[in-house]
Amino acid sequence: MVRALLVALTLALAGATTAASAQQPPSAQPEVTLVGLPVYSSAGQKLGAVTEVGLSGTQRAVRAEIGGFLGLGSSPVVIPANMFEHKGDRIEVLMTADEVKDTISKQKRELKQ
Repeated sequence: MVRALLVALTLALAGATTAASAQQPPSAQPEVTLVGLPVYSSAGQKLGAVTEVGLSGTQRAVRAEIGGFLGLGSSPVVIPANMFEHKGDRIEVLMTADEVKDTISKQKRELKQ
């Protein structure tokens, strides 16, 4: 009798946990698949790698470390979703390498103000 109650309770809890996770909207689940992907310019030049996925204001964005070697001398840049495309095993920024460098400089100036 006690065993039957324990089995019934276990099944009920397992069902409730499964139902709760199935109802969670996809947007609430973090998109970690982009983290670690290389970032390329529109001309195909490798610029760096994605380090974080999140929001910039209200817009989806990625944060990437651009330039440098083994993490030394690299600069962080926030790239809004409308400025990149996820192409399988990489992120392609809709800018040239020079435009990305200009964006990094602009973001650094904005942080200082």
